[in-house]
Amino acid sequence: MSVSTRSVRLAAAVLALAAVILSVAMLERARSGIERTAFPVGDTPATLYRPEGAAEAPLAVVAHGFGGSRQMMEAISLSLARAGMAVVSFDFHGQGRSRLPMSPDAFPNERGSSGTTVQLMRQTLQVIEAAEALPGVRGPAALVGHSMATDILVRAARERGAIGPVALISAYSRQVTPETPAKLLILSGQREGGLREVALEMVHQVAPAAAEGETVRAGAVERRAAVSPWVGHAGVLWSPATLRELRDWLAPGAAPVAATGPWILLLLGALVALAWPVAGLLPDRRRPAPEAGWRFFLVLLLLPALPAAMAALQFGGSVLGFAGFGRIALFFGVWGAVQLALLAHYPGLELRIDWPALGALLAASLAFALAMDRYAAAFLPTGPRIALTALLAAGTLPFMLAHAQLAHGARLWRRALLALVPILTLGGAMAAEPERLGLSFTVAPVFLLFLLVFGLMGRWIGGRTGPATVGVGLGIVLAWSIAASTPLFGASSTLVY
Repeated sequence: MSVSTRSVRLAAAVLALAAVILSVAMLERARSGIERTAFPVGDTPATLYRPEGAAEAPLAVVAHGFGGSRQMMEAISLSLARAGMAVVSFDFHGQGRSRLPMSPDAFPNERGSSGTTVQLMRQTLQVIEAAEALPGVRGPAALVGHSMATDILVRAARERGAIGPVALISAYSRQVTPETPAKLLILSGQREGGLREVALEMVHQVAPAAAEGETVRAGAVERRAAVSPWVGHAGVLWSPATLRELRDWLAPGAAPVAATGPWILLLLGALVALAWPVAGLLPDRRRPAPEAGWRFFLVLLLLPALPAAMAALQFGGSVLGFAGFGRIALFFGVWGAVQLALLAHYPGLELRIDWPALGALLAASLAFALAMDRYAAAFLPTGPRIALTALLAAGTLPFMLAHAQLAHGARLWRRALLALVPILTLGGAMAAEPERLGLSFTVAPVFLLFLLVFGLMGRWIGGRTGPATVGVGLGIVLAWSIAASTPLFGASSTLVY
């Protein structure tokens, strides 16, 4: 390594470390002055946020969307707690830290509900009841929910009757009526065109000529549809505009909101960037490898598609009591096995493991996962997800071993196809058989984000070592990424809820 390259890597390391320290300090500062207490409600993991030293506070219950967790809602929870509220945020069954799966009856019946909807609504009612029984809180509870939770909360509010103000973020529920909920705020991201229309429909039930950003009243009913600029379905949760609207609707005042979104992005970006100077510390053990001819590459790319999709559709329906995970493991495993079998006699195949490089890749990935899990979204396997990680690794290891061999030193168009073809095949299988694979649709965005984040780390470290090292490391990381973030559905429709 030249002196100039070494200097650039050193400067990058210093800047990235400074960004990590600054962002962690700001994120922890956002939590200062707020008591955060574990508040399990039966089998439901929950957290109570309240201002330090507050004798009494009005109550809000906060619920996340599909595939989310309490961590995803923390900017909202902290902002409301700063405004003087006691906030209970919880994980729905099958998501976050929950150990219990959701009902597999996820498809709506003729009444517009499903077994999953009924299960999660009952869970929500239990959390509201337990939260209102806490000492030092004033009810009835205000309700805040995102995406999937908006439908659950509207149904729970109608079932319960006595409820405080309601705020729905990225709402799609058709259960809102001109009378209920009585005090309703509907928030959408600027890039959520269809959901913005749904929000206006809810307001137009009360005032047909109302526009976004206008608060309307009709007797005891009050409605407002507001838009957070620039953001979409996920970013709306961290938008300062969202946080201010929620504060003003539920706890009017001048308390500063917990605008943690930019600091989370800075922290995660800095942790990824650190992998580049770390890679420079590794000894250079690269070996030249020939690139597969384009005909052989296309065979390697396309031949696994049919057997992988068929294996996922036909087998692995129930593993460890959960739906979907066996099918996903089979899909990746068969895909990788076919490619490795074709590569077995190829002169470029390399199976040498560089243990220091593997350790560096796993350490960098773990640092990212820890930061993600603490500040942004549940991203560490716990409970039954630990066993599911091991199950998935049986498939993701051969898949990533083959992927790393083919991506090592490859041109951009080849790397793009290596990412897109498997995910498009999996998406096609999900669309063809939604009742078998559709419940695992979150695997697709997780896989793409995995390649953007951990794949970049692996590419930097792989530039100093061989593809087998990167394949093993990323195979482990892909297994834990899917296991940690994929919602858990029960494998039997007889699941009690």
